[in-house]
Amino acid sequence: MKLMNQPFNGQLGDQLIKLLDSPNYHTLNIVVAFAKSSGVLRIKNSLEKFRKRGGKVNAYVGVDLEVTSYEALTALLLCTNSLNVVHSEKGQTFHTKIYQFLGKEKGIIVVGSHNLTGGGLWTNFESSAHISLDMSNSEDIEMLRVQEDYFKSLASLKDSFMPITTSDDVDKLLQNGYIVKEVRQQVRLAKATAKNESQVRLFGNGVSAALPRVGMPTKEAAGAPSEVSTEKISELKNDESYTIWFETRKLTGGSRNILDLSMKSLVERGEPTGTSFDLGDPNFMRGGVEFFGINPTDTGDHKDITLNFEGVDYTQNTILFPTGDSANGTWRLQIKGVSSSDEKITDAFRSKGEEHYLVKKVVTFTKVEDDYYSISVYPESELENFVEASSILARNGSTKNAKRLGLL
Repeated sequence: MKLMNQPFNGQLGDQLIKLLDSPNYHTLNIVVAFAKSSGVLRIKNSLEKFRKRGGKVNAYVGVDLEVTSYEALTALLLCTNSLNVVHSEKGQTFHTKIYQFLGKEKGIIVVGSHNLTGGGLWTNFESSAHISLDMSNSEDIEMLRVQEDYFKSLASLKDSFMPITTSDDVDKLLQNGYIVKEVRQQVRLAKATAKNESQVRLFGNGVSAALPRVGMPTKEAAGAPSEVSTEKISELKNDESYTIWFETRKLTGGSRNILDLSMKSLVERGEPTGTSFDLGDPNFMRGGVEFFGINPTDTGDHKDITLNFEGVDYTQNTILFPTGDSANGTWRLQIKGVSSSDEKITDAFRSKGEEHYLVKKVVTFTKVEDDYYSISVYPESELENFVEASSILARNGSTKNAKRLGLL
């Protein structure tokens, strides 16, 4: 048995990826209180490779405290063999964290505090026992029997156990308030956390622990929770996701799927100093294209990014600075990606029942890796909530009538 004290002597996310890549195991059972796309998307490729080799992945996830997200469940639905939600209406929190790998000759059980989130797998202070199993050892077999009985007990909960077999099941949880979209979580948290500039800081910044991706440097913000549980604050705030949002209005392109990204942005509120948006001018900052890792002034550059929309990866979304008759002096993100099954992201948008789904919306992008982002779409009626929650509020251009953008 080994003991992991994250992040001092390892990060569980790295260990999970290593175990998923090993030929020694054929089954992974995941039991967690919370799941977010920050954790799921970072192990998704390993889960898919594991299953392509014939491995099976079964997940049991809680939905207490509104931490588990819509995006996490939609992604898990596509990269697991079975997905189940456990929840009690009487306030009995489902709080287990177990990762169990099974093979023909060996196995391993990880029991500890790690949720299936970016913080739980990489950046939080977490601890877990890693118990190696020998399939020929009677004591180890007995331990597996006890674990199997636990899984059976969960499945026997009937009304407190819900198999998730289609996207409609996830939608039902969303519509009834058991889960929420991740950026909406960020907005709520930002609004619930009131800045207190006079607060005396009694503690330091902890231990440096990086997520496996490139992030935007940000200034630390002080805050105090207001009517939000301490555990929920911890799970959401420590996830360290960076999100930018854009007001779309009409958009351009035949499918209204081209988003302008400014070279320079007029700052309305907030302080970009100390971030990659810093332009050395208190009134302006580098434009929205900076969020995607492109120097706004390097107009000869271009970049293809992958967008994860509702659990599906769409590649070949191109960021470029157009020239010729169609040029308008700004960068553009062409949201035109295609999935591995040749489905166009624009067709996924049309399936939502609107001819031009992105028009008059708020579109958000959350960075997972330098060329990999999750995209989410919200109604224009929520614009003021995004405005209020943003740490930096600006215009997607250098004039006061340009569309708004914000950093959460």
